[in-house]
Amino acid sequence: MKPSSRRSAWACCRASAGALLLLVSALAWPASAATDEVRLFERAQWTVTPQNVTPLVTADWTWVDLPDTEATPRLEGSRLGNRPHGPLKAPVHWYRFRFMLGDPVVRSLALYTPRYSDRARVYVNGSMIDRSFLEADRIEHGWNRPLWTVVPRIALKAGSNEVLIGVDSPYTGEVDIGRLRVGPPAALRDDYQWSYILRISTAQAGFWMLAGLALFSIGVWAVRRSERLHLLLGLGAAVFAVRMLHYFVVVPPVSPEVFWWITTASLPWTMVFLFLFAFRYYDLVRPRLARILLLSATLVTVAIAPGTGLDAYEVAPWVYLGLLPLALFTAGLFIERAMRLRSAPPVLLAVGYTTTIGVSCYDLAVMGHFVSLELPYLMPVGAVLMFLSFSLALGARYVEWLGEFEILNRTLEERVQERQAALESSFERLEALHREQALTEERQRLMREIHDGIGANLVTTLAAVEASGEEGDPRAANALRSAIADLKLTVDSLEPVDGDLLSLLGNLRYRLAPQLEQAHIGMQWEVEPLPMLDWLRAPQALHVLRIAQEAFSNLMQHAGASTVRVSTAVGSNDAGDAAVVRIEFSDDGVGFAHGEAVPLGKGLDNMAHRAAVLGGRLLVRSAPGEGTTICLELPVTEPHAAKAV
Repeated sequence: MKPSSRRSAWACCRASAGALLLLVSALAWPASAATDEVRLFERAQWTVTPQNVTPLVTADWTWVDLPDTEATPRLEGSRLGNRPHGPLKAPVHWYRFRFMLGDPVVRSLALYTPRYSDRARVYVNGSMIDRSFLEADRIEHGWNRPLWTVVPRIALKAGSNEVLIGVDSPYTGEVDIGRLRVGPPAALRDDYQWSYILRISTAQAGFWMLAGLALFSIGVWAVRRSERLHLLLGLGAAVFAVRMLHYFVVVPPVSPEVFWWITTASLPWTMVFLFLFAFRYYDLVRPRLARILLLSATLVTVAIAPGTGLDAYEVAPWVYLGLLPLALFTAGLFIERAMRLRSAPPVLLAVGYTTTIGVSCYDLAVMGHFVSLELPYLMPVGAVLMFLSFSLALGARYVEWLGEFEILNRTLEERVQERQAALESSFERLEALHREQALTEERQRLMREIHDGIGANLVTTLAAVEASGEEGDPRAANALRSAIADLKLTVDSLEPVDGDLLSLLGNLRYRLAPQLEQAHIGMQWEVEPLPMLDWLRAPQALHVLRIAQEAFSNLMQHAGASTVRVSTAVGSNDAGDAAVVRIEFSDDGVGFAHGEAVPLGKGLDNMAHRAAVLGGRLLVRSAPGEGTTICLELPVTEPHAAKAV
C-alpha cells in the first residue's frame, strides 16, 4: 500500500473518532504533574541515527513537543514509514533530556513515561542503563507498554545530567513517546503501576476471563447441541481472547506478519459472531444475511493473510472502518429491543454492546492521536464488560425460562395429580366392579345351590305330602308351600337389581300372582317410572321384598279383601329437602281402627324396623270397613342407615 493510502486510512479513523472527543475528554488520563520532586518534560531534543549508533554531541538536534507522534512522518514522510524496516535496519529516534542535580547526589532517580513504541534503550550520562530487548535482532511489540527505569545514584552526578532515550519500531514502523517524568522512585511508582495495570494487567485478566468464558460456553454447546447461543457466545469470546494478546504480548510466538494477521482478522469474526448471537437471541431469522457476513469475514481474512500482498497491520484501519456500519446496526438492534421489551436481558445486551462501541470509538481517537497517546486503550475493559453483560443477559434469560418452567411444572404437577386422582377413582371403581362381580358370582352360586339343593328337596317333599291325600297333615303342606315361597323370595333378592326398584317389584308380582289367584284376590298394578336407587343392592333388596311379602301376607290372611292395588310415586320428605319414592299396598278389606288390637302379631313392627334400616319409614292408614294402606317411603340418595346394612 502506498504511503498516501496509509495516510488516508488513518485520516478516516481520525474522522470517525472526532465526534466522540467529549467522551475522550471525560475519560482523560490524570497525568502526573510536575512537583518539587518530579520533573515533567514536555519538550525534548530529537535526532535520528542508524542501528547500534549513539548520537554525537555535535549531532543535529531538533526541539519537539511531547508526547511526540510525528517522528516517523518527520523522517520518512508517512506515519508507518517504509515498513517493515527489519530489526537491524530500523532508524533509531533519540530524545535528549537534561536536568540539574545538587551536590552531593544522595539518591537514585526513576524515569517514567506512560507509553512508547516499540523498542527502547536508555542512556544516562553516556552509559547504557536499560533496554527493553535482549538481542538487537529481536522484534518487539511494545506499543502499549509504559517505560520504567531506575537510574542508580552512581550513574548520576552533581550539576548537569543527560538522559538519552532511543526508540525504534522494526516492524510497525510507528515511533511514539510520551512525556518523560524524572523523580524519586517512590514518587512515580504509583503512576507507573496504575498505568501498567490499565494497559497490561487488564488485558491479561481479560484474556483469561474470555478464554474461560469461551471454554464454558462451547462446553455447554458440546453437551447440548441445541444451545446455539452458547456456541456463538463462546466463539466470539474465543476470537476476542486471541485479539487480547496484542495488548500485552511483547514477543509473539509466531512471525510478526502472522501475529498481526490474526490480530486484525479476529475483530471482524468477533463482530460476526456477536451479530449472529443477537439475531438468534431475538429469534430473527436472516439466513441470507448470515451467509453474507460469514463470507465477508472469510474474504477479509483470506485477503490480508501473509503472502497475499496486503499487510494486515497497514490495512487494519480500513477493516475497522468497514466494521463500523455493522457495529452501529447491531447496536441499534440491541437498543430497539431493549426499549421495546424493557426487561433485564435486552437492557444488559444494549448497555454492554453500546458501551463497547463507545470504548471502541475512544480507542480510535487514541489510535488516531486525536487525544494524548498517554491515555490507555480501554477495549480490554470494554470487551470484558460486553461479554460479561452478554453472559448475564443469557443467564437472566435462563432465569426467566426457569420461572416459566416452574409454572409449567406446577401446572403439570396439578394435571398429574388430577390424572392420579382420576386413576385412583377409576381404580376404586374397578375394584368395586370386581367386588360386585365376585359378589354376583357368589350369589349366582348360592342361587344355584339353593334352587338345585334346598329348593328341589322342598318341592319333592311337598309333592310327597300332597300325594298322601287325606293321610297327610294339611298344615305340613302349607308350611312347605310357605317355605318354598320364602326360598324363592330369597333367591329373587340375590338377583342383581342395580338400583332398579320396579324390576324388583315386577319379580315379586310374578312370584305372588299364583297365590293371589288361588286366594281369589285381584291385583291392580299402577306403577310409574322411578329414579334409579344406586344404594339398592342385594341386602337392601331383601328388606324391600320382606316388607312387600309381609304386606301381601297380612292381606291374604287377615284383610278379607277381594282386590289389592300396588302403586308407586316420587315426591319429597316432610322437610322438603330430599327426594323420596313411595310404594303403596292398598286393599278393600275390613280394615281396623287405630288403637284396637289387630291380629298381625309383630308383622308391622318388623316392617317398620326394616324400613328404618333402609333409611326410610313405614306409614299405615286404615279404618273399619275402608281397607288398609301400607306405604313404604324410601330415599332416592343413599341414606346413612343403608350404608351400614
